[in-house]
Amino acid sequence: MKALGVFLSAAALGSMSVTALAAAPDLSGVWMLSTHVGALKTVDGKAPPLTPAAQAVYAAHKAAMAKGDYSFDGMSHCLPPGLPRLMLIHEPFEILERPKELYFVHQLNRLPRRVYLNEALPTDVDPHYLGYSVGKWDGDALVVDSNGFEDGTMLDNDGMPHSDALHLTERYQLSKDGMHLHLLMTIEDPKTFTQAWTAQVEFTKRPGFEIPEEVCAATPVAKRPRS
Repeated sequence: MKALGVFLSAAALGSMSVTALAAAPDLSGVWMLSTHVGALKTVDGKAPPLTPAAQAVYAAHKAAMAKGDYSFDGMSHCLPPGLPRLMLIHEPFEILERPKELYFVHQLNRLPRRVYLNEALPTDVDPHYLGYSVGKWDGDALVVDSNGFEDGTMLDNDGMPHSDALHLTERYQLSKDGMHLHLLMTIEDPKTFTQAWTAQVEFTKRPGFEIPEEVCAATPVAKRPRS
């Protein structure tokens, strides 16, 4: 990340140290998922700890997909995929850095996501497809907390459900050569899972790549969403 001290006044820095800001890496640029991800697994390769009720919903979604029925999935009607699923779509996205926020701009229907830097995560926000996100630097890692999600989206491309109680914590860490971005995701949702769990994915930088225009046109017949 560019030295934010150039842009921020001393008052805006607050409790943040100048050293921490200077050490923040540059995450700007275009990134793409390194490996296709269908069903999310925990970091140790296990199935997420779904409650019995959520497991029944998940099984129903997979049974519908096996029959070619994706009508339960808003992405088949051009609705946003939600989080963390948006980060699992195999299409590029660009990170844009600003003094007080970061933007993730995705090729998928040109979806924008804003992350407010150094703000408290509100507890009473209206639900949105991509929720409400705040971020901070923890050494060389960008930590993003998000809540306020619509409960009709899926967590992954395999139909895993969640509720309106979803709290997502993302930890982004840049490789030493600056070409890979590791993402550790912690998912808390007591209405859907018996305990919090963590998954991980990696992105590869695409130097010189420009995100093209992309528009999703809804059709009367539900079709398989992109993943």
